[in-house]
Amino acid sequence: MLESKVFHGWSAMDAQISGQRPELRLALQTNAQGADAGSCVLTWVAVSADGECQRGVTERFELDAQWLHFGPAYGPFELNRRFVAALTKLHPVRVVVDDLCGITLELARIALAFGVGAVLRLPSAARVAALARDPVAARWLGGVLRAADALLPPPDGDEAALRVRYPDLPPSQPTPPPMPVGAAFKPGPTSSATGFGYEAYAFGQRDHALLHTMQEGFAVHFAGCERVVDVACGTGIFLEVLARQGIGALGVDRNEMSVRFARLLGHTVEEADVLDWLETHPASCDGIYCSHFIEHLPIDAAGRLMRAVATALQPGGVALFVFPDPESIRSQLLAFWRDPEHVRYYHAELVAALASIHGLEVEFDASRDDPAQRGRALAPFSFFPPPLGELASRGRGWSRLLERLGIAPIAALRAERQRAQALEEAVRQLWAVNQTWAWDSNAVLRLRKPG
Repeated sequence: MLESKVFHGWSAMDAQISGQRPELRLALQTNAQGADAGSCVLTWVAVSADGECQRGVTERFELDAQWLHFGPAYGPFELNRRFVAALTKLHPVRVVVDDLCGITLELARIALAFGVGAVLRLPSAARVAALARDPVAARWLGGVLRAADALLPPPDGDEAALRVRYPDLPPSQPTPPPMPVGAAFKPGPTSSATGFGYEAYAFGQRDHALLHTMQEGFAVHFAGCERVVDVACGTGIFLEVLARQGIGALGVDRNEMSVRFARLLGHTVEEADVLDWLETHPASCDGIYCSHFIEHLPIDAAGRLMRAVATALQPGGVALFVFPDPESIRSQLLAFWRDPEHVRYYHAELVAALASIHGLEVEFDASRDDPAQRGRALAPFSFFPPPLGELASRGRGWSRLLERLGIAPIAALRAERQRAQALEEAVRQLWAVNQTWAWDSNAVLRLRKPG
């Protein structure tokens, strides 16, 4: 359950006029009857630098109690979207989290990715103890704690278990450091000359939990690989998929904020231009994952990408390309143009041709080899409805007598049978056309470098 309410507003213009950036304070209230019951209420409020004026954006969210515990789940999309909107609107100088748990850890990670400072109160000994059962949650927590600007003592005062698990953490301090006053605005990285910050899309319009689920099935293509490079890895969703399956991986991306987020999850990511990186790392990996990147490139750059992939792969290495399928109606109408950097569609046959030019062989084409998509074909469709035949006319004599007795004449039965057959054929045709809506939005090609 996720319910929210906005009370009143503070705008970035307010901060620009005053020369100050606000502090965003996150508070959590629980309504529980035991460790795993009840619900929690998350609130954030923007506070001015004097610490007294609490005018600002105040938002309140009711959440299930599962979010009180550290776990391997990304936060609810709507909550993350609203938090990103607050960050981009307010440009806070830092966030202060007084109750660090699953959901506030997620928001702190987003804030740190945006370059916003974070002051975090360490979790209680009970929450730290639960990490022994969840190595993913432990990795996520460690990444955020190490990046925080300051750490405050836990509510129970017991840091012993935490220090054993994370011996490299700096010491905690009893109170938050003074809030910086008059800090200048620092615009986020932009994706083009338009000044659009790609992070507004990457964090505010993409559901990380959904993306993780959608990509889990691709890990099977890298079974047996020891070093997979995720090119244009973004926020590291597929790196997380591979990590949970014990496959070694490295990410490469040029967006500063996305790289920070992936690193905060505990992944190794290099901030670099993907094409330059591949070209300068020959035979460096046995797997390359290229998901939703080629459609960001014009055709010349797409050819350069394929050549660079062939260069970076070791002989016998595998590359998996995932990209929007131009034959997908859903992709055409609902998805493709949401991304501000998409340039053009690439058909699977065109990508396969580029691969062949640079010595890569197609091993798997989802449109051909995936049982769920095998045999898909375009069905003919007419603007005009199919003829259904005429109803039998009212007869005379014996026919009218039989009709009054409730007995259908042979001619009427024959006509109804013909209409039923025509309707059945029309339904089959309509279903064949409708199936094109069920085609996967993604084209998937697995390529192999001979050797």
